[in-house]
Amino acid sequence: MFSFKNTYKAYKDCIKHKRNTLNALNFEVDLIQNLLTIEEELKNKTYRIGRSICFLASSPKLREIFAANFKDRVVHHILVNQCEHFYEKKFIFDVYNNRKAKGIHGAVKRAKSFMNSVGCEGYYLQLDIKGFFYNLDKNILFKQFFQDIDKSKLENKKEVLWLANKIIYHDSTKNYKFKGNFQALKNLPEHKTLFKIPKHKGLPIGNLTSQFFANVYLNKFDHFIKRDLKIKHYVRYVDDFVLFHKDKQKLIEVKKIIEKYLEENLGLNLRDDFKLKKNNQGLDFLGYIIRPNYVLVRNRVVNNYKYKKAKYLKKYEDLKGDMSLEEIKQFLSVQSSFTGHCSHANSYKLIKKVGKIDEEKYIRDFVAS
Repeated sequence: MFSFKNTYKAYKDCIKHKRNTLNALNFEVDLIQNLLTIEEELKNKTYRIGRSICFLASSPKLREIFAANFKDRVVHHILVNQCEHFYEKKFIFDVYNNRKAKGIHGAVKRAKSFMNSVGCEGYYLQLDIKGFFYNLDKNILFKQFFQDIDKSKLENKKEVLWLANKIIYHDSTKNYKFKGNFQALKNLPEHKTLFKIPKHKGLPIGNLTSQFFANVYLNKFDHFIKRDLKIKHYVRYVDDFVLFHKDKQKLIEVKKIIEKYLEENLGLNLRDDFKLKKNNQGLDFLGYIIRPNYVLVRNRVVNNYKYKKAKYLKKYEDLKGDMSLEEIKQFLSVQSSFTGHCSHANSYKLIKKVGKIDEEKYIRDFVAS
């Protein structure tokens, strides 16, 4: 499990989305030695989790993020790579976060398909777990993970359990660097910060392993929905899930059972603002408004892009175009993400209305200057 081959593969997986970060660049300066160090520390069980970067993200809502340093991210990939194939056989099909060939757009497409299967006059029940990552019980998680791995045919059970235990029970608040205004943490409710919750609860938002363990934690719940409650049309993305059924009363009864199951088995509670509506009223899910016959981009996503575009153009105008290539590329990346999001909806008129900046022109203008 802790071979150089597996360590190098984990590094390649990790670098796909982090190549231009300072952490990643520093790691690559002495790449081979850093990978050998990880291999040696894991084999000798002398590995210690490093300092995280803590900051507040404001979109779509204020959240506390603990981002592991690059070395620890590589280790996270080692663990997930080792367990992923085994758990893929255990997870139900319709869980879409942190899984290959799934993702947000897969979840939206599946939700629309289920909506059509139930019909316009059918209903959906949309539920969300209250403070999921902060209320997740580490003891329940590790017990479940231990039982799963113990029954598996994995060759490296002891190593897997040792590393998982270290990551699950690590307290990020003991070794971190805060970026931004530390006083802003006071704006977070006490149940939404790792600094205030009991130490046997909570996983840091921002790490690959947290996303992976979220699926491990809710796996029995997913099977309970499908097998015990006999809900055929069910989609989950992290802690946001939707059930579709022709019978409204059935969904009302199911909600009560779900509440009881989550509280008694996982120590979790549902948020109060659930939605039980007819399918033809539209489903607000993962940045889209889903209806039986079409999908629209959510207004908040559009307005967020408009704000960033206006802010960028104002700065460009104020500086009379004298911006760095990095600043230009950063916005064009935002624009590319937005247009990519729109491409999965019926949004041809929307993109024309919002307007798209000519990427090639901006790059040409910069090079020419």
